[in-house]
Amino acid sequence: MSDNSISIIPKKSVYQGNEKKAQEILEWLISLDIVKPLPSDCVLGAPLGYPISNGAIHATNHPNDLPFSLITNGLEIVTSRQIFDNGGNGVESIICPTCSGNLADEDWAFFEEWQNQTEDTITCTLCQSKSSIHSFHFTPTWGFSNLGFTFWNWSDLTNEFIESFKDKLNSDVDIVYRHL
Repeated sequence: MSDNSISIIPKKSVYQGNEKKAQEILEWLISLDIVKPLPSDCVLGAPLGYPISNGAIHATNHPNDLPFSLITNGLEIVTSRQIFDNGGNGVESIICPTCSGNLADEDWAFFEEWQNQTEDTITCTLCQSKSSIHSFHFTPTWGFSNLGFTFWNWSDLTNEFIESFKDKLNSDVDIVYRHL
């Protein structure tokens, strides 16, 4: 069996107060018994995460499919600028909001432009216009922020849970499904 994840990422390249907000969200999830309060080796790609807890059954559409028996079953919290991609499944399209051109087959150096700055703009390689990275349409969805919450091997999250996340973040979000 391979691993997968679901990430919730605010549509803000620079989320002001990201570390404070990460702690607030973590405390909220612990209070709902969705994750356990003590970090452990339960995520991929990070030293420690927060293991799944019994209340997670209320956050997913398929509670019987939750990974209680897996080692990789926790919440990873990211507080550094990161591109949240869908893993090895590639990208079908990256549509520019200005020219509607598809950048998927272009040189992806424009991602470095976003990664190395504190703003959220990138330059379209086809029309040379600068636009917010969040205005480009990625298929499948990718996320770009200095804040993100990744649930490892969890089944689909409920709309209510995602809406609660949006409210807590005071931001629209991208949901990124990753398969390794």
